[in-house]
Amino acid sequence: MTLSVLDWAIIVAYCLVVVGIGVWAMKTVRDAGGYLLANRKMGKWLMVAQTFSGGINSTDPMSTAQKAYQSGLSGIWLSLVYIFATPLFWIWPPVVRRMRVVTPIDMYRMRFGRVFEVLNIIIGVVTQPIGIGTGIKAAALLVVVMAGKDPTTGMDVIGIHTAIAMIVIPTLIYTLLGGVTAIAATDLFQGLLILVLSFIGLPFAIMKVGGMSETASRINERIPNAWALVSESGFSGPMLFWFVVGVLLAAPLVYGQGSGAARNEMAARFQILGNLGKRFCTIGWALIGLFGVAIYFGSPTTQALDAGGQTKFAERIFATVSMDTLPSGLRGVMVAAMLAAVMSTVAGMLLGFGGMVCNNIYKNFLVKDATPKHYLVIARIFTVAPVAVAWYVAASEKDLASLFVIVQQVGGLTGMAVLAAVTWRRATGAAAMAATIAMAPLFYCGALAPSKWPEWYNWLAYRVLDGYHMLGISPGVDLANKALKNSDVIQITNPLYIGAGLVVLIGVSLITKQHNVHTVKEFYARLDTPLGDEQKLRDAGYQADSLEDLDKTQINAEARDRDVSKRLLLLDFFTWPYLVMTGRAKLSDYWVDFAGIAGALVFIVGFLFLVKAIASLFA
Repeated sequence: MTLSVLDWAIIVAYCLVVVGIGVWAMKTVRDAGGYLLANRKMGKWLMVAQTFSGGINSTDPMSTAQKAYQSGLSGIWLSLVYIFATPLFWIWPPVVRRMRVVTPIDMYRMRFGRVFEVLNIIIGVVTQPIGIGTGIKAAALLVVVMAGKDPTTGMDVIGIHTAIAMIVIPTLIYTLLGGVTAIAATDLFQGLLILVLSFIGLPFAIMKVGGMSETASRINERIPNAWALVSESGFSGPMLFWFVVGVLLAAPLVYGQGSGAARNEMAARFQILGNLGKRFCTIGWALIGLFGVAIYFGSPTTQALDAGGQTKFAERIFATVSMDTLPSGLRGVMVAAMLAAVMSTVAGMLLGFGGMVCNNIYKNFLVKDATPKHYLVIARIFTVAPVAVAWYVAASEKDLASLFVIVQQVGGLTGMAVLAAVTWRRATGAAAMAATIAMAPLFYCGALAPSKWPEWYNWLAYRVLDGYHMLGISPGVDLANKALKNSDVIQITNPLYIGAGLVVLIGVSLITKQHNVHTVKEFYARLDTPLGDEQKLRDAGYQADSLEDLDKTQINAEARDRDVSKRLLLLDFFTWPYLVMTGRAKLSDYWVDFAGIAGALVFIVGFLFLVKAIASLFA
């Protein structure tokens, strides 16, 4: 079965629409600030669309369906794990917006100094192309599978490189033309397609099996505890806990970077709605993987595969189910939806990479006083730069789920320091560097398969295992199993690097001084100054907005965009009870943060009950 002419027509039409949006948005880009941050004028609903579409990579449905196919409903945690960061998604974006920086690395330099800035530049240059590549790979696999095979040769009609080109070329065109405005505008359109992507295949998969009753019967027969949210074969309790901790540390680095484009702090906060929408989509992705069990598990096709073939089949389960169940026309819609998922994310990452290199390398170290149009050209040039590495990653044979887990958590190496920068004023640049250095070898070894761990790391891993046993907790893993992958032992590897980093961060902070008292004071002055009061920062001897260096003009928020939050809870995270009791702050100063956190907690509980209710229909 291959894509029909109608399917291809839909795919081509989609590509033309997104390129057309880029052409339309080009008129809004006159300088680097317009290209990278829309001159800080984006409203609530554009921010929601950008977060929903940009926050869903094609890796998400593919890897979540793969994990659910292999382990049951507990595989949903591969993407759903971010639900526990929902409160952070409400209180972190206004921090980014109030910092008034061009890139997050500006924050790191101001708070922790030049050395920590350079470290994060290196991490960004290395990991961002890999992250882009994993997203492209997932979408390219779907295109390859859904294009079908030549009946004569048995070869794929479309090769992996052709599929990658179908993704990269349109994305580059509309991103280079319209910058962040084009990305946000296309996200409005792409968000609808992503909703289609998440749920369109479910009724057709059930019909393929023969109804809900037969689907449930086959799944329950083939996977023990298939509908358990926590299971030994999927995500055990300790594994889920430590995956959540790792993700929370990485969250400030992977979430909210677009907040700097928001016109005000409430528009930045509204990004949370896009994240809530993504949580619902995870249900559809996991169900596709489980329905794939009912369709293929134990069939002659899968029984004939060796271990490597089984992994590859699982990796493509989302695409395979879609190809085998959807009728002509809808297959084209599915491919367009997958392209939408990857393009929205890739476009944002390409733009972020271009902004980082232009602002934090080119402007800071090479050409410090060029014109706004010059920096615009440079930003566009470096937007293209990571494509070659991303292409190589996308064409590689590495297991998608394992690569996804690594990329999702690598931000945790510096994420701990970033959270400490905002919440603990005693944290120092020397401590941030020391903690990152201490965590690096532990994180690297943890990313290896257990069979490849060096002897010293293996000894540490068994001490963690001993700790679980002393506490009477089953870690849900047997380290003697040589077939384990790095993604199977998060409950062992994460405590090692996170624990070491936390101890070093606290210890070194207590014995070292701030790298530069003035810049650290500027860091907190920006955070303590609501939007609309930029002149107060200038009067105090501080720069009001880092974008002023790129665009050579003063940046001031409009009066209507003045923030309603008197204080930000994240800044006083450990001290707000003391501040309230001593009269230095009022509880009402934090009402926006507290209201959002309460709503987030209600959503988490309600959503998990919803997932359990859906599971009960099949269990």
